[in-house]
Amino acid sequence: METPSTTTSTSIAGPGPFEAEQLFRALVTPVRVQATDEEQSLLASAVPFQVDYRGNRLAAWQWGRTGPRVLVVHGWNSRASHLAGYIRALLAAGYQVLAFDAPGHGQSGGSRSNVVDLGRATLRVLEAAGPVEAAIGHSMGSPALLYAFAQGLQVRASIHIAGPSSLQGALLRAASMARLTDEQADRLLALMEAETGQPMVAMELMELSAGFRHPALILHDLDDREVPFEESRLLRAAWPGSTLHEVSGLGHRRILNDPSLITLGLDMLGRHVSVSRADTEESGS
Repeated sequence: METPSTTTSTSIAGPGPFEAEQLFRALVTPVRVQATDEEQSLLASAVPFQVDYRGNRLAAWQWGRTGPRVLVVHGWNSRASHLAGYIRALLAAGYQVLAFDAPGHGQSGGSRSNVVDLGRATLRVLEAAGPVEAAIGHSMGSPALLYAFAQGLQVRASIHIAGPSSLQGALLRAASMARLTDEQADRLLALMEAETGQPMVAMELMELSAGFRHPALILHDLDDREVPFEESRLLRAAWPGSTLHEVSGLGHRRILNDPSLITLGLDMLGRHVSVSRADTEESGS
């Protein structure tokens, strides 16, 4: 999530003050980011498919033919190809990879979205494409996975990168940055509840903890300017089977492409989702 939706309001422009409705529109309206030539090449190497979701079509991709399958979920104002570092490393290690562009992002249809919407879209993609054994989520992709886990999605391991742990907290941070009054902040929360069809508490860790049934690795930069590090500390405290690995100097985006962290993540997955030698050999053929 590279803009304030469900995380922070660091990218809210202008002197303010905002009205709740104005801020709300910004928080549910993503900006499409074009894929680079390198990312386009990666997408072209996959088997593309589409999934119908709430009147729109989601663009999705499958890489690999054998081995355990891993789902990767991108964040706000992002796209599936932004997780290219993980996708390539997973393929080299013998995994299959499943990815999709969120509603209103990349090549998918729609013009607005939110974290609950992304969680529901994740479940819909898996309904169409079949199960996965592990999942990786960056930024808004992390709480979207938490929502999916709480709704019944089961995996053997997951990785959560720089994700927020509270929708209400993220919205209140955005309200503070936009200098909303307390009354306007309450209005913002009510608008998001109406948008998601869920009470705000549904995206709090106490409600999501039913999905914390597997080992998880949490990665976060101490100086992340978009999602505070404290968000991952709270997730770690709520998830008995999780490990938090803190880093510095990478921020909210570059953390996705750090080779040492990708290796750390794949090492963790390998302990819980084993790849056969035949899968590894085929991936390198």
